[in-house]
Amino acid sequence: MGRLELMRRFVALALAAAVTTGFAPGVSAQQKAAPAESEEWTIPEGTEFKLQLHSTVNSKTSKAGDRVLTTLIDPVAIEDREILPKGVRIDGHVGEVKEAGRKGKGGYVYIVFDTVELPNGEKFAIVGSLTEIFSSEGSDDALVGVEGELKGRGPSRKKQAAIIGVAAAAGAAGGIGTGIAAGVGGILVAVILPRGKQASLAAGSLVGMRLDRDVTFSLPAQND
Repeated sequence: MGRLELMRRFVALALAAAVTTGFAPGVSAQQKAAPAESEEWTIPEGTEFKLQLHSTVNSKTSKAGDRVLTTLIDPVAIEDREILPKGVRIDGHVGEVKEAGRKGKGGYVYIVFDTVELPNGEKFAIVGSLTEIFSSEGSDDALVGVEGELKGRGPSRKKQAAIIGVAAAAGAAGGIGTGIAAGVGGILVAVILPRGKQASLAAGSLVGMRLDRDVTFSLPAQND
């Protein structure tokens, strides 16, 4: 074996040893970073969130599947740790919608909250329902029904009574007997009563949401 061949073998063995031990040029600085520790947290079913609406929903114009965008107003904490900070995106969609009908029957929009987006961009699925309206932008004619849907208010009892009174008085003034006047009044009421209100909330409204199912996700471990 010639001297040149011996030198080549020596260099090859030296490089192989350097790679194995991690001292080869350009290799020593490329060590893998240890994965960051994380902790699992569960937000229990029934937890209530206060949200600001950034979409307008309306039973006349909204359609099933339309996205509903909101942000968290009050942070959510568990065991003295802030799990979801103020400003976190909590979005949903219109699940079902029905336009207002005649004779004071209001429309409704059923909203399903389905996504939380953490500050780092990570998203996870949730199931949440609308529970209440804290403040309504541009309309005071909406309320939340027992099943969590947004409802348009029909005419109030007071307004209905006023309309009935006007109709009955008109009948009496025309010389109609009391019994007939009441009947005519009923007929007139059916015509005079305004259409039910559309269920509507404008962007900027503050609403409540209830978590309908536990949700578990991971956050970076907090250093003591």
